[in-house]
Amino acid sequence: MTTLFEQSVHPAGQQSLPSAGQLPSVEYGLIRAHVLASLVTLVLSVLFGILVATKFTFPEFLGDHGWLTWGRLRYNHTQGIFFGWLGNAFLAFSYYAVPRLANRPVLNRKLGWFLFCIWNFAVVLPGWVLVAAGFSQPLEWAEFPLLVDAFVVLAFILMVFEFVLPFLKARLSDLYVSAWYIIGGIVFTMLAYPVGNFVPELVPGARGAAFSGLWIHDAVGLFVTPFALAIAYYVIPATTRRAIFSHFLSMVGFWLLFFIYPLNGTHHYVYSAIPMAAQKGAIVASAYLGMDVILVVTNLLLSLRGSSATVAKDVPLRFVWFGVVSYLLVSLQGSVQALMPVNRFIHFTDWVIGHSHFAMIGFASFVALGGIAHLWQRIPRTRYNERAMNWSFWLLASGLTLMIADLTIAGLVEAQVWQSSAPWIDSVRAVRSYWLVRTFSGLPILAGFVLFWISLITGATVSGKSTSVLSRGASENVPELDVDTSIASGHSFARFSYVHALIFGAGVGFFALSFLVLAILPGKELANEIKQAAPVTMPALTASEQRGRVIYGREGCAYCHTQQIRSLAADVRRFGAPTEAWETKYDYPQLWGTRRIGPDLSREFNVHPHDWQLTHLYSPRLVVRDSIMPPYPWLFSGSANQPTQEGLDLLAYLQFLGRARQLSGFDQQTPASAFDSATADMAMASEPSARATPPIVPIAMTGGYNDSAPVFHPASDSNDLEEEVSRGATVFAANCASCHGVSGRGDGRASVSLLPPPANLTAARFSDQRLSSVLWNGVAGSSMPPWRQLPTEDLRALVAYIDSLQVPTAAPTAQEATHLNQGKSLFTGNCASCHGDRGTGDGPAAGALAPSPTNFQLKRPTEARAREVLENGVPGTAMPPWKSQLSADQRQALVEFVRSLYGTPQENASR
Repeated sequence: MTTLFEQSVHPAGQQSLPSAGQLPSVEYGLIRAHVLASLVTLVLSVLFGILVATKFTFPEFLGDHGWLTWGRLRYNHTQGIFFGWLGNAFLAFSYYAVPRLANRPVLNRKLGWFLFCIWNFAVVLPGWVLVAAGFSQPLEWAEFPLLVDAFVVLAFILMVFEFVLPFLKARLSDLYVSAWYIIGGIVFTMLAYPVGNFVPELVPGARGAAFSGLWIHDAVGLFVTPFALAIAYYVIPATTRRAIFSHFLSMVGFWLLFFIYPLNGTHHYVYSAIPMAAQKGAIVASAYLGMDVILVVTNLLLSLRGSSATVAKDVPLRFVWFGVVSYLLVSLQGSVQALMPVNRFIHFTDWVIGHSHFAMIGFASFVALGGIAHLWQRIPRTRYNERAMNWSFWLLASGLTLMIADLTIAGLVEAQVWQSSAPWIDSVRAVRSYWLVRTFSGLPILAGFVLFWISLITGATVSGKSTSVLSRGASENVPELDVDTSIASGHSFARFSYVHALIFGAGVGFFALSFLVLAILPGKELANEIKQAAPVTMPALTASEQRGRVIYGREGCAYCHTQQIRSLAADVRRFGAPTEAWETKYDYPQLWGTRRIGPDLSREFNVHPHDWQLTHLYSPRLVVRDSIMPPYPWLFSGSANQPTQEGLDLLAYLQFLGRARQLSGFDQQTPASAFDSATADMAMASEPSARATPPIVPIAMTGGYNDSAPVFHPASDSNDLEEEVSRGATVFAANCASCHGVSGRGDGRASVSLLPPPANLTAARFSDQRLSSVLWNGVAGSSMPPWRQLPTEDLRALVAYIDSLQVPTAAPTAQEATHLNQGKSLFTGNCASCHGDRGTGDGPAAGALAPSPTNFQLKRPTEARAREVLENGVPGTAMPPWKSQLSADQRQALVEFVRSLYGTPQENASR
């Protein structure tokens, strides 16, 4: 190892080598700059994350401007952690460790400062600004726009010159394992980054998802993990004054990591349209990776044998120890959750979010913090506050433990609800308290990071020696170790000098092979499948739909809503047939998503009408009371009825989703109960269950009812009926009041922007058959969705509650009876073409109208409501105003006639 208290006196770029046992020049200015940048961006990134978490509980919070919306903050949170915090931390440690490991300085000081400027002022800062301004790339761990990506690639090329070349000038057999991890992390990330960030923009849909999946995992496995392990392998022996347990095992673990990790990525898309062979290959690789991690962690922990007192006393070493243990746990967790029986249950849930935080904080960040604290004590002119550092550790450890436990439980709760037939919103309601805990768990994490920063700028000044050259034996203030056991040792491997180069070449070849077998070959197979299956007439996106797709991506919608129905019974029952590759042929880049907070949108076409979509975008809680979706007021000019062009473009894209599938005729839609327990475990597109109408899709009804809908009759016993009405009021308040109003008068907060307006449930009497059919099937052409996902008891309670809202009407008078013949004649001449001769809503024109005409045998409006409709019509429907065509007496006759039609043999028979 090399010394910790030294100061470079060599001119920039000078490559004078140290004499035997002496320390090469170290760029302390660059170390300090990257440490400062890492801590600034760390605190900002964590603040972004806390704001994101807060919006789960308070979705309106800071929701008036696009710069602070949930999706853009989330993009900046993840990219800030990846580039700003970990990137700068790893660079700082590289400037400290590379001269010691290579026994020569980094290539050039000016190049180092240029790299610092590129990394922070051409990647991190402009990336944040561009994302906040609405310029981004909707790909996991690749959110910065392509312009920034170009500078990222440039930065990694510069890293090769700055850090890798000094190693190549040394004997490969002399390199310690930390050096190999630094070399591998730089070289393999330089190769993987453009493939994961540029290719999905050129290769559409499922084919592009194969490349995206690789990068999602390579970002962690080829950049974060190698640098973190380089720090761990460096700090442990330097602090304990003992060599690592086995150099041989360290190199075996190194090569297994780079051979296996690139093969893992496709496990993010298990049960997807990507060929199953690629999925299973990724699952197998995930299992083998877990074995490699066991080997690496065992080697590191055995290197700490007998050093428990040192771990307890030395806080930087304790950070590294915590990170190493977390690496074992999170990697085994990842291997297990890649297995199909587990993946089918927890994928898309908060379990996965807890897993990613465990990896990026518990493993990577703790090791990086330990590395920074270790080097900070060993460079000149620094301060170090051990007490603040100790508090930082415990705050971070406690906050992270609470967060991971909370998100893991939340994920299990979500998964359980998703496996049931309950409405999607029930899963949101079930975990809201967990999201609140998650927000609070972020506070000790933020405090811990702030205290870590404070610990580096307060406390006693480190009294390091400032001589320019010190002996290597004094490098870490430890006695000179025997050459065969020191960190820099490697002579026992001298005979493998050329073998190392050969293996490295094989590693690059195997890395290329991973893209071949998991992306290129599956992509070719998918291309053939698309060519054979895609409808010849499948239209491309219009200009408006394409613009809307860009807006959908920039606002982070793909981080809440997937566009990927998996080949699982639970997905198929809820959303419809599994997503096929041909449906994504125009998706540049793919928007499959890796998480579901809201429902999947692959089949959104014809699920919700335009007015509902616009109201939902303007203020989601107007139509879904417990939604946590953020509002998008900047897409409107003051109200939901006044969308801007961007709002209309986003609407056009949402209405495009699933259109090609529905128009293709591949799925013969047949009504099916959402409670069908006979659905196969894996339901593919060819199976009847996949062709059934999902419970979220309205079913058109001619005549106001549908024979497939069960009829829910309220209880006949007065006590039971009272209980049902009470239960129905609770269900109504949770699901219906936002549109129909708290008293059911059709005056809910959303009513002003919906056409046709929500029904005034107090202005008519509805038969049980009519209410049951509407609740079961929805009202096609209106904002009334089907509610057949609700339990039968809730649906019956809703019928009982709505019955209780109806105002009793008096029996018809003799004068009213005299108007019936006149009303019947007027009805036949003016209304029967839509409503039918008997007023059953099945006239000749009814089949082409949505919403369908009223069946007056199942619905009896009040006199006031009937007169209002005849005078003004019903906006948003085919019902016109008749005020100018009919006199007041004629309208009154019609009112009396249509009210006389209520009461039908159909309902009596059903009883």
